[in-house]
Amino acid sequence: MTVLYHYCSNAAFQSIVENRSIWLSALSLSSDTMEGKLVTNVIAEMAKSDGLDQANIQRLKESVSLLEQMMEGLGFCLSEKGDLLSQWRGYADDATGVSVGFSKKYLEKLSEVRLNPQKSGFTLNKVEYEYESQKKRIQATYDKIKELINQGAYKPLKFQTILKFKTDDEIEAENKIIKKTFWDLSLTILPLIFELFLLKTKAFQEEQEWRLISYLLKISDDECCFQSFPNKIVPYRKYSLSNLEENPIVEVILGPKNSTPKYVIDRLLKQNNFEIVNVVRSEASYR
Repeated sequence: MTVLYHYCSNAAFQSIVENRSIWLSALSLSSDTMEGKLVTNVIAEMAKSDGLDQANIQRLKESVSLLEQMMEGLGFCLSEKGDLLSQWRGYADDATGVSVGFSKKYLEKLSEVRLNPQKSGFTLNKVEYEYESQKKRIQATYDKIKELINQGAYKPLKFQTILKFKTDDEIEAENKIIKKTFWDLSLTILPLIFELFLLKTKAFQEEQEWRLISYLLKISDDECCFQSFPNKIVPYRKYSLSNLEENPIVEVILGPKNSTPKYVIDRLLKQNNFEIVNVVRSEASYR
């Protein structure tokens, strides 16, 4: 069985168990300031390597970065590694919290159930850290983008000159083609929204991260809740851990500095109908 681990505080763990739910929170408001911004950089680097001129590269960067302004990714972050010291330090109250092991199969089933056109669901995705892998994810889209730029998507609209080298009808026909190509380019760029929060720099590669991701359109009335912190208010969506004939939580690892007796975790889980959960202590030495 494949297990994906969510590092969190004791309070967050207790909330997950007692409420049988998980929260997907705004990723752009996390500690990584590059969240949602790498797609623009990768696209620009691909265009530069392909020899596109600087003016077109700049226009392309502006077009892709518009997606960042439109869309927020709400995420629940998981790792392939359940006992990683850097994760304990960064995401589990300095190793006093827990690492909650979720069944990957269960999360996949839950994401399928939540894909309802009437409500905002989520998907389970693996994060890419290597540049070549990131390129591969968006290569097909980039190839279409490049073709449309070469067809004149970013050409300026034509205007009649004093000397009138072309008729008004000819100019109108040319502008119609430019507008159509630009519109096609905009539609081609749009699906990159679903890549915005799946690319991270190699500095985070150790995390081996997966994410549950739900998308929030910033300029609409998309449904969400809000959580307050001392320095910010963060949007999130709450999803119930439905009964899907599969155990949601299969393992709980107590952090290196977590002094909770194992029997307490066992009772907390069983009283909330989480059965057959392996509870162990971290093997990391950390004070």
